[in-house]
Amino acid sequence: MSMTNWTPTTHEDYDTLKGFDVYSSDNEKLGTIKEVHHPAAAMPAARGGHYFRVEPGMLKKLFSDQDEVFVSETMIREVRPDEDSVILSVPKDRIQDQEWGRPHDFDTYRLS
Repeated sequence: MSMTNWTPTTHEDYDTLKGFDVYSSDNEKLGTIKEVHHPAAAMPAARGGHYFRVEPGMLKKLFSDQDEVFVSETMIREVRPDEDSVILSVPKDRIQDQEWGRPHDFDTYRLS
C-alpha cells in the first residue's frame, strides 16, 4: 500500500476530505467525514487547526454513543486520496481515551 503525502495548502484542499472514510491506526473503520470545520485563521496559519465532524458507523459505542464526533486534524496520521480514506494515529482500543467533542472555541470555526 502506497503512502500518499497529502499537503493541503488551501481551505478547499480540506473540503475535499468530506465523504472520506475514517479508520483507526489498526485499520478499523470508525465512520465518515460529514463536515469540515475551518479555523478562523487564513492559510497557512490554519494548518493543523481543522476539525472534522465524523458520523460514526458500526463502532459508535467506542465514542460512548456520542451523536457528534469531532476529529482534530492533529489526530490524522495519513490521508489516502486514492482510497478516499483518512487514517488516525489512534488504535481502536484507545478510542475511548480521546476527546471527541466540539472544540472549546467552536463558534469561531467556519463550516465548509
